[in-house]
This record gives sequence, structure tokens and C-alpha cells, in this order.
Amino acid sequence: MSPTFDVSELEKPWQTDRVMQVRTGKAKPVFGRPIESAIFKTIREGPVPVSKLGCEGDEHVYEFHGGVDKALHQYCTRHYKVWKNELPDSSHLFRVGGFGENIVARNANERNTCIGDIVRIGSKVIAQVSLPRQPCYKLNHRFQEQNMSRYTQERFRTGWFYRVLQEGSIQAGDEIVLLERPNPDWTIARVQHYLYIEKDNFEVMKQVVEIKGLGNESRNIFINRLNKNGHLAEYRLVQKTRETSNVVSLVLQAVEPRESPEGVQPGTHIRLKLGGKLIRAYSVVSGNQNRFMLGVSLDRETSRGGSLYIHDTLRDGDVITVSKFADTFPLSKEADRHVLIAGGIGITGLLASAKNLQERGQAYHLHYAVRDPEEVAFESYLEQLKPNVTVYSKKLGNPLDVSKVMQQADTNTHIYCCAGERLRAAVSEVAKELGLPEASVHFESFQVDSTGDPFVAELAESGKDVEVPGGESLLDTLRAAGFDIPSTCEAGNCGTCRVGVRSGKIDHRGTGLVGNEKDTAMLSCVSRGIGRIVLDL
Repeated sequence: MSPTFDVSELEKPWQTDRVMQVRTGKAKPVFGRPIESAIFKTIREGPVPVSKLGCEGDEHVYEFHGGVDKALHQYCTRHYKVWKNELPDSSHLFRVGGFGENIVARNANERNTCIGDIVRIGSKVIAQVSLPRQPCYKLNHRFQEQNMSRYTQERFRTGWFYRVLQEGSIQAGDEIVLLERPNPDWTIARVQHYLYIEKDNFEVMKQVVEIKGLGNESRNIFINRLNKNGHLAEYRLVQKTRETSNVVSLVLQAVEPRESPEGVQPGTHIRLKLGGKLIRAYSVVSGNQNRFMLGVSLDRETSRGGSLYIHDTLRDGDVITVSKFADTFPLSKEADRHVLIAGGIGITGLLASAKNLQERGQAYHLHYAVRDPEEVAFESYLEQLKPNVTVYSKKLGNPLDVSKVMQQADTNTHIYCCAGERLRAAVSEVAKELGLPEASVHFESFQVDSTGDPFVAELAESGKDVEVPGGESLLDTLRAAGFDIPSTCEAGNCGTCRVGVRSGKIDHRGTGLVGNEKDTAMLSCVSRGIGRIVLDL
């Protein structure tokens, strides 16, 4: 049985701390391998501007190594002495800044800092503790210790991230003041205990996913564990409506309603358990945790069973199990203008986004392409979005001109495409022709197949081989082998399940990796190796 978390190990809460150093780094090749990292950060003198995305001049190789939930990384200097004693062969590498931290301080640590803590840094910056740092394989190379990544998480010395609530600047000597502590029972170390050690305490996990202020990376790991082990909520189908000849809408209502249900956020997905072992992910069109709507399209020739079950078998009054909400295709918070491009059933992935933008008074336009005007789904929702929506169809004489739509984009415009392969490819090609930044163009796919020829994945760090059958994903195979790989959408969109690749040919699928990211990583939920590959695991 896994050990119980010893609360006596927690240190007394801190009230003030002091910034000893501010550090930032540029991405560059490291460790003599074909990989880049910005872990080597240098000391910044004077005030350093801090935005919602972190310190000015600080870079991230991968999009998911940064973002609003990971704006600032803080690490406790007292840990370095302990590491030197525990790992003397690497003692020369345990110097302040070694973990790639932005903020160097002494008093706050994982055992006395809580998720949701709100602090003031200096005179203006207000930040909130959002996530434990998830160590990756690069720490093994950084400290020349093959188990370093595992040691940091199991010993609760990873540091943590802040989201920035109020921008400003920070510098060495600034005071860090604890302003609010909404979750005094949930220290960084306690959350990490259930992330890495007591991984089968599902009753506690139900509490963890409800912690206010917890970032999506950790929250979704717990949600996926609960889902995988049958800890899904029950919902009753209260209304099934035919929207078009091949699309039905479903209204699902919680069997046990929540007192304060959260509303649907842009890009929200849920997973349905549909008879037997069928589990499928779908975009949420509207609603909240107590009552929400989905849209499901059926192509009888390509269906893997989920849409077929929904269209032919599911009836009003049936009770099914549903995962927690996961916002895997969010809107950029930095954009001044948003262009939404949907094709066919892809409209379900963008309706909540359009509604959110309209309610907030943001500049946007929804472009919706269908083959036939009779295939327009969710017309009542589209009516509410006028005049910010345009429907395109060759039969109506106005086919979607992707180039014309995207030519209106500038450097502060973000583009979101949820569609089939042809339309996604067209948007990608036009974006390159116009020189739009890759980070400003977002894709979501609803047509990804994770099956294919069997292959072998060699795990470089552990020296093991795993055989991936033709009908099983690499993600499921790794989990069965004991690796707790995080995932969210499991459709190749969000990039959460990426794993490092050292060598071998990859059949890349999905949209969660862009550009040269595919040279050193793959999406374990959908992509497949060819023959034999070597992973950084």
C-alpha cells in the first residue's frame, strides 16, 4: 500500500521572502544532442518587465513549457545544499539557477507554499501559484544523473509556477509578500505526493481537481486518472435532436447536480463512455457542468464505433458516464482579434469560443464552411452570433476563400481552425504564404486515427523495449507499462501527451506539434513509430 502523506513534514507558512536573483534564458542547443533548451538562465540586473507570459527576454522551446499558467518559475536556494549532499558526483552542477528558475528566493518552498497563493513581488507584480513544476528528461542531462527527473518530483524539490495577475517589473531585492492563501491544506508538496507517489487515491483526487487556482496541466492529469479508473460522473440524455442528415445534438444532464457548476469554456472537451469499452472525446457546444450540449456527426464508412453508437443506439433517458471538462483548445488571451474557421462538424469546437468572444466584446468573426446548405448545424446558435458569422457553401455560390479571409489578419490576430484535413491544410498553407507566426495559428482535428502497423519503442533512460500493437496507441501502451504520461484531448490537438524522440522514423499525426518540434518529439496519443524508435523515457 502507498504511504500516507505525512503532514508533520510541512514547514510553517511564510509571510515574506526576498528576491535574491531574477534570471532569464534564450533557447539554444544543449547537452551535445539535437535538442534545444532555455534552462541555462543568466542573472538580470535592474528591473525586468513581467507580462502575463513571464519575464521579458525569457524563452521556451516548446509552447507547453510556457503560457499563462507557467509565467514565472521559482525555486528555493536551500535545496541546492541538500542536493550536493545527496548526489556528490554532481555537486559541482548544483548551483543557484541550475533548475532554470526565474525567481531565486530562500524561504518559500514546496512544503510551505500552496496552490492558489497570491503574492505581491516588488511594488506592482501580483502573481498566483498555479502548478508544481513538471520535471522533464532534460534535468537528467543538466545534472548528469539519469534519475534526476524522478528524484526531483519524488522528493518535492521541483519548484513551482505562477500565473501573473497584475503586470509590472521585478528585480533583485524585491520583497515577496503573501497576500492570500485560499487553499491552506494544499501545498505544492501535497499535490505532488498524489501526482507521483500515492497515485491510486481516487477519493483524494476528486478533491484535488476542485482546487481553485490549480493549473490545467496538473488538473488534467488527475482527471485522466479518474476517467481511466471509472471515476466519471453519470449524466442522463434528456434530449437528442437531429440537426442535419448526419449530425445529432445531445443534451446531457447530471444525475447528481453540483451546487456551483462551472460554465463551458472555449475549446472544452469531454469524454463519453459508450457501451462496453468505447470511450470517445467530443467538443462541448454550450452549457455548464450540470447540463450541456454536444454535437456528433456520423460517417458510417469511417466510424470507429462511438458516433455509430450515439446515432443508432443511444436514446433519451439513457444514463452514460462522462469525464470532467477539459479546455484543450483555448483562445489566446494576448490576441486583439480572432478569426474562427470551421468546416462541417468542426463547428462544435468553435461555437463556445464565438459565444465567449461575443459576450466579452472581443473582435472576432466565425467562418463556417459546409458542402450543402442543408448541412448547417446549430442554426439557432449561429443566429445569436450575427453579424459575426458567415456560412459558406459551393451550392449557395459562395465557397470559402481561405486566402481572402486570412489576408485580413495582422500580427495581433489569432486564427483557429477546426475542420477536416483538406481545410486544415489550406489554412496552414495560406498562413505560411502570408508569413503569419506559427504561434498565432491554432488547429484542432476531429478526424485522427491512432491505429496502424505495430512498432517497437526503445526507452533510452530505462533500457526497456515496449511493443505497440497495431490496434493500440503508444500512450495506452506506455501507461500499461507503468509510465504516467499526461494527456488531455487524446485526439492529437493539445500536445499534452508529447514524448521526446531520440531516433527513428515517426508517422506524425494530429496538430499538437508544429515545425521543428517534430524533429525531437511525438504525440503519444495518435502518432506512431515506423519499425523501431528510441524515446527519451
